[in-house]
Amino acid sequence: MSLLLTVTTCWSQTKVYVSINGNNSNRGTASDPLRTIQQAVKVAADQPGAVEIEVGEGNYHVDRTIEIAQGKWSSLSITSQTGQKVSVSGDVAIPVDAVKKVGDANLLNRLLPWMRDSVRLIDFRQLGIDIDNLHVSGFARPSLPAWNELFIDGMPLQLSRWPNDSMALIGKIAVAGNKEDKAAGRLPIFHYSGSRPDKWTAARNLWIGGYFGWGYADDLIPVKALDVANKTIQAATYSAYEFMTGTDFRRWYAVNLVEEIDRPGEYAIDAEEEKIYFYPPVDNFSEVRLSVLSQPVFSVMGCANVTLKNLTIENTRGIGVYMERTENVVVDSCTLRNIGNVALCIGRGVDSIPGLVGDFANRLYEDVTIYRHAGKNNGIKNSYIYNTGAGGVSLGGGNRLTLKPANNFVENCIIRRYNRIEKSYRPAVWMDGVGCRITRCDISDAPSMAVLFHGNNHIIEYCRITNVCSEVDDQGAIYYGRDPSEQGHIIRYNYFKDLSPRHRVTATYHDDGACGSEVYGNIYYRAGSLPVLIGGGSDHHYYNNIFIESPVAIHLDNRLQNWAAQMCAPDGIFEKRLKSVNYQQSPYSKAYPKLVNYFNDNPALPKRNRIHGNLFYRIKKVVNGETKWGIFTNNWVAKYDLGFVDPEDPLKGFREDAPVFKRIKGFQDIPFDKIGCTLNVEAFQLQ
Repeated sequence: MSLLLTVTTCWSQTKVYVSINGNNSNRGTASDPLRTIQQAVKVAADQPGAVEIEVGEGNYHVDRTIEIAQGKWSSLSITSQTGQKVSVSGDVAIPVDAVKKVGDANLLNRLLPWMRDSVRLIDFRQLGIDIDNLHVSGFARPSLPAWNELFIDGMPLQLSRWPNDSMALIGKIAVAGNKEDKAAGRLPIFHYSGSRPDKWTAARNLWIGGYFGWGYADDLIPVKALDVANKTIQAATYSAYEFMTGTDFRRWYAVNLVEEIDRPGEYAIDAEEEKIYFYPPVDNFSEVRLSVLSQPVFSVMGCANVTLKNLTIENTRGIGVYMERTENVVVDSCTLRNIGNVALCIGRGVDSIPGLVGDFANRLYEDVTIYRHAGKNNGIKNSYIYNTGAGGVSLGGGNRLTLKPANNFVENCIIRRYNRIEKSYRPAVWMDGVGCRITRCDISDAPSMAVLFHGNNHIIEYCRITNVCSEVDDQGAIYYGRDPSEQGHIIRYNYFKDLSPRHRVTATYHDDGACGSEVYGNIYYRAGSLPVLIGGGSDHHYYNNIFIESPVAIHLDNRLQNWAAQMCAPDGIFEKRLKSVNYQQSPYSKAYPKLVNYFNDNPALPKRNRIHGNLFYRIKKVVNGETKWGIFTNNWVAKYDLGFVDPEDPLKGFREDAPVFKRIKGFQDIPFDKIGCTLNVEAFQLQ
């Protein structure tokens, strides 16, 4: 096969060309391009040296994963041709004339009267397309590809919902769905208030979501029965916990009801009839697409030196890009959007099924040394990630037994609206293993966490984190815990702003005995009800941080001496996890010397938490808990001008004569100008 060869005086590079108007029997030259990226990868595999696949403008719809394995090349890049827009999607186009008005009288009667002329339907059975129903999702459940979703003019539709922008309180519990109920086969039943659910008696595919037991654990489950006489709802399956009532965060909402389609962009699936009913987001639309691919769009396995650049990866049910056993594989300057699961997964989720996150979180909880085969020096940078279903990036790498770092990374990315389907414990970035890094990312607009991590020696730096944890209780924007061997983390120069104070929301959360972090140079500005929470652990070092306008700055407690005492008891979860990493032997004994004597050092008592050189401004209460659980020195609780250039925008920094430099000995100026992503935020707003 003949290929165009470009040669300069110092290096040579083979180029393979792809065009939407090409043909896979062509040569792959600029004048005779191939049709598919997969065929170009196949051609490139036989070429030595550096190979670049240039993709011409257009929408490339794939019905199977584009698989990249090691070829003869020394490096491979797949990029759009200069200045051209390339979309690679896991969808199918739906003819606009397949969108019909609702004519069935019974269905029209179920619609809100003012919506009867606006709701449209697509009959997928007539189109010969099978569609999947909703599936159970939520806390402690596997992370799965989304059901089929509709996208109109690039916008994802959202399930119809009541209430639209809030949740209803759970009423009296008739059947909790606890262990005894499960053993007896009694499904959960709770009471509702008001009359709105009384209108849903004809619904055949009603689902409920919410926080049924604890405010950090969301659920989405089907309904078995609606009893309007007794005002009860019976679930068709069990929640992760039992149903409870009596607390503000224990709430529910209903989805997938044609009766509740009342906002542009809402839809409901009739799985039995294989129809989708929806209210178009715009009056005159030109493009309708249905996500169909449940496997990753791209899979890169067992190879090195691969770059995906200037591509839009979108409209798919599963993962956008999957990597395993890779080195120096980078997603650069791409847009990953409208994805049903995570945008990028580096490392295995479920061992037997490559390309699926699945039940990985629960498996990691049981075996903290899982090796994900995530390789090293892999990552994503300079990219937009938004409208994903179950988080942004799953970032693995490194070896917890040897503490060998991966150096995998997420750098200079904007990550927003990443919990369209799965919420709890589906962060913008999930990070595990050893030695991974998150740098200069803007993370925002999510009901749950920004970063959740496990492992050792990770770095989270220069990030701007706003409006996350918007509906949860007892979660943190940055969160980890329940394993004292997970040490060596650095959290520095991050900006936390506008985290909800409604429930127990934290910016940096060291949960259940977490130990050994270094946290400095961060700005906590209206950062939740408890900006810092140290839950019973030791050896945390907080310094040179700024706290502004919060009811409490730092929470310390001794939970391991009371309600969580079983965690550090003999044969408890801490002992099992410490033994699993051989904590009294090298490399742990050298990296974390205090860990060697963990159980001989009264582990239930918080100690050596050093909190010094920090600035507190407009803070009602600096410490919630006993100050004896921390060492507080050289801090300044200020009540007047601190010396900010703009008090309403701390990121503009301090004046040169700011009082803070005199009042706090050794206080170092913060590199405000390096905090946050450098991508064009205004351009993102238009997408």
